[in-house]
Amino acid sequence: MKYKKFVKIILYQLVLLGQFCFVYAKSAGTTSAEFLKLSYGTRPSSLGETFVAIANDSSAIFWNPAGLSLVTWKELLASYNSWIQDINVGSLSYAMPFGKTGSIGLGIMYLNSGSITKREETKDDAGSYEVRNMGISFGYGAEFFQNISLGVAIKYLSEKIDSESGTGFAADLGGLYMTQINDMPLNFGISLLNLGGSMGPGDKSDLPKKLKAGFSLKLFEEKVTANTEVDYPFASDMTAGLGFEYMLSEIFVLRFGYKLFRDNLTGIEPLTFGFGIVYSQKQDFIFDYAFSNVGDLGYSNKASAGVRF
Repeated sequence: MKYKKFVKIILYQLVLLGQFCFVYAKSAGTTSAEFLKLSYGTRPSSLGETFVAIANDSSAIFWNPAGLSLVTWKELLASYNSWIQDINVGSLSYAMPFGKTGSIGLGIMYLNSGSITKREETKDDAGSYEVRNMGISFGYGAEFFQNISLGVAIKYLSEKIDSESGTGFAADLGGLYMTQINDMPLNFGISLLNLGGSMGPGDKSDLPKKLKAGFSLKLFEEKVTANTEVDYPFASDMTAGLGFEYMLSEIFVLRFGYKLFRDNLTGIEPLTFGFGIVYSQKQDFIFDYAFSNVGDLGYSNKASAGVRF
């Protein structure tokens, strides 16, 4: 009965938050810093972009800063994505715990378009230009109450298109509630991302604010983790996802996911998959891979490497 009451309360809150975001989105226009809409971190990408409730490594800085409280080791992760049309996307994340006082995190994300050909009105070649975006986040997460963790991150944003550029600041807020059902760990996670004003380049636009909320449940003696997540962007349609992580052994993990409510994906295209390898010596060396479909634009192959010490 206690669990059912808890679930009802959470679902009611999600409905209210969803209605708020829907009303807000009605008045919202285009947004700046479009690179903030991308998925950062290899592990979350392989799980159908569901990570807000399971965020327990250094990439939590990009999804839910409250998840930094779950990091019990120093961890450095570098991720690279050879994305569509020669666009390169990557991230670097670092987390360092301080015992019961919580953990701090640092995250860097970037996008580089490569050389893009300029065209005159007559369609003649007029040289080339590049699009370069970068964000630097500094966050903190801790268990402030029993089974409840909270986190915050502040980030500096830079966007450059050809000769025009713009900068700005934003904040991320997150929370985690950790409980159990029949001795199975259950997490509820929520985060509010990209809170801030407007930025350029050129005419200034609002940042792409969004709300994330989801559940994570560990099954079968904690060998399987099932995730679900709903995303409410303030200026576009709602999306969702499902993700499953299966620990085959202490060194190898399989991951699968399915992205929901994506108009550009049909058939089996919403499926994602990947794996993780941990090689332990004096430190843990980590390698992750993720594959996903970007619809008519092709495929995305993402890989990351890191170390825990």
